[in-house]
Amino acid sequence: MYSIGQRTIKTAIGSGISLLIAEALHLQNYSTAAVVTLLSIQNTKRRSFIVAIQRFVASVIAMLIGWMMFEFLSYTPLTVVIYFLLTIPLLVTLKLQEGIIPSSVIVLQIYVSSDKSISFLLNQVEILAVGILIALIMNTYMPSIEKKMIESQKKIEQNFKMLLLGIALKMKGKDEDSQNDLIDETKMLLHTAKTLAYRQVENSFIKSNLYYINYFEMRERQFEIISNQIIPLLKKVALNYPHSKIIAEFFEDTGVYLKEKSTGIELLGEFSHMMNDFRKMPLPESRDEFETRASLMMIVYELEKVISLKMEFYSENQTILEKLN
Repeated sequence: MYSIGQRTIKTAIGSGISLLIAEALHLQNYSTAAVVTLLSIQNTKRRSFIVAIQRFVASVIAMLIGWMMFEFLSYTPLTVVIYFLLTIPLLVTLKLQEGIIPSSVIVLQIYVSSDKSISFLLNQVEILAVGILIALIMNTYMPSIEKKMIESQKKIEQNFKMLLLGIALKMKGKDEDSQNDLIDETKMLLHTAKTLAYRQVENSFIKSNLYYINYFEMRERQFEIISNQIIPLLKKVALNYPHSKIIAEFFEDTGVYLKEKSTGIELLGEFSHMMNDFRKMPLPESRDEFETRASLMMIVYELEKVISLKMEFYSENQTILEKLN
C-alpha cells in the first residue's frame, strides 16, 4: 500500500520553506537551498546535527579551493577535473564526506557563473546556511518511539515465556512441535527493538538513557543461549528420565517469573535447591544414563546463565526498575 513517511513529509515541507526564504532574500541560485535541505534531513536529531556541521564546513572548504583554482587555473572542464581529484580525497581524509555532494553543487555554480566577486561567494554561503538551518529546524520534531519500544518489549517477554514453557513441555514429553517460527519471530523482534532503542538515544542531545538498549541487548544474549545452546541440547535428552520432569518445572517457573522487573534472585535460589536435590540422587548406572544426565546438567547450567544475565541487568538498572514498580 502506498504511504508517505514522516521523513518524506519533513523533507518536502522543509525544501519548500528553504526555497521561499532563499527567494525572498533574493539569493542567486536560490533553488539550491531546497536541494541542501533535501540532502540534510536525517532519521535522528543527533545525526542531523553532525551531518549539518560536516556539510557546512566541507562546502566552505571546497568553495574556497574551487574559487582559488578557477582564479589561478581558469574556468575550464580540466580545472573541474583537477578540483574533484584534489577535493574528494581531502574531504574523505577530514571525515567530511557528507559534504561532497552539496559542496560540488555550490562549486559548480561558481564555475558556471564565472563570478569572481566576494559577494557571490557570500551568496553561496547564505544558500548553505538557509538550507542547513531549515533542515535542522525540521528535524527538531521527532515522534516519540517509546510506545513502540514498550510494545516490542511486551511481545518479546511473551515470546520468551512461550519459548521456555515450550521447552518445559518438550521435556515432559507433551509437545513435539517445532519452535522454529517462534524463534524466527523473536529474533526479528529483538533486532527491530534494538534499532528503535539506538534511534531513541540518537534523538537526544542532552541526556542519553541507555536503559532500553541495555534491556534489549540483555534479552538478545539470553535468546542466543536459549536458541543456540539449550534447544539443540534437547535432542540429546531422554524425555522420560526422572530429572527431566524436575528441570521442566524449573523452566516453567523461569518462563513465568523472568520478567522485566524481576530480580532473578528467587529463581537462582530455586536453582540451588534443585541442584542440591540432584546431588542426593543415586549415581548413573549405565553409560546412556550418564550421557543423558550430563546433557541435562548442561541444559541447567545454560539456563543459569540466562537467569544470571537478568540478575546482572537488574543490578545495573535497579534505580530505573524501582521507579517502574
